Amino acid sequence: MIFAIQMTTTEQIMILGQKVMERSFEIVKAPLSESTMLWILGPMVIALLLMSFYFGRYKSEELGWNTAFGNSLILIFASVDLLRYLFNHGGLFSFSIQNALVFAVIAQGILLTFLNFFHLLPKSFAFGMSSGMTVNIVVLFVIILIYSQLPLDYITAIACAILSAVIIGIISIIQLLQPTVIEEE
Repeated sequence: MIFAIQMTTTEQIMILGQKVMERSFEIVKAPLSESTMLWILGPMVIALLLMSFYFGRYKSEELGWNTAFGNSLILIFASVDLLRYLFNHGGLFSFSIQNALVFAVIAQGILLTFLNFFHLLPKSFAFGMSSGMTVNIVVLFVIILIYSQLPLDYITAIACAILSAVIIGIISIIQLLQPTVIEEE
């Protein structure tokens, strides 16, 4: 008689949580082991922090169409570096999840650039999709995932989502603690 050992839902969740935590640490450590990504990652992180501090200090100032347009171009510029990386590592002309991810970011960049240039989306939606926080977090994780060649699976997706929430939470706390400037019209 064969006895099948079945895990409870709680055990499955615990195992998934452990895998996600391990993958999160791999993502965070990746720039240290693959230092060439720091040339593109460094400016992205600096831009993310500086833009977050700026909008934390000037809370009444809103994103403009010109800034949304510029932010959407960041997706394209970062994608060019990712294409260069794939080309130099012989992976550009084959089908892979990494290539699909890079081309998805290129498509997102081109689409947002076009939509922002012609103001075709509702302002609040366009500014949310093209905010420095949104664009830089997308680019940050795509750079890390492509350069580090971590598996692109549901565990990585969950880890990136959790790390994104952590980054947004930390930046939001810093913005709350940051002194603000009240400007007169």
